[in-house]
Amino acid sequence: MELESLNPQQLGIVKEQLDEEVEGLTNSFANLRHAVTKYKASKIALENIDQREILVPLTASLYVPGRIINPNQFMVEIGTGYYVEKTRAQSSEFCTRKMNMLMENMDKISKMINQKKRYLDLVQEIMRKKIQEFQASQR
Repeated sequence: MELESLNPQQLGIVKEQLDEEVEGLTNSFANLRHAVTKYKASKIALENIDQREILVPLTASLYVPGRIINPNQFMVEIGTGYYVEKTRAQSSEFCTRKMNMLMENMDKISKMINQKKRYLDLVQEIMRKKIQEFQASQR
């Protein structure tokens, strides 16, 4: 689309759309970052699970004592409530793969955000020029 040919109202609509897209992408980026943090925490927990006695969360603030029967077998959530039994090494590898996938997606989204922001800056600059031209013609 040739931005120079748009009037200020049309540029305003384009700016609004870009603002919404940047906000949505930024929220997606934050959600991915949060997911990476959760997988990192899971991987660290796998590496440091030396004790057999643990606290098992029932809710966000309620725990019960528990015992790890086999410190090499874990139930891993693979998505949408499905769990698979995996060894410690398999579980760690799963976390690594998920983190890598999420970080690749974060890189893609980051590039999209930067591209949209550059486009948004261009739209704002053209809007400023058009407004200045309009004001100059009114004098």
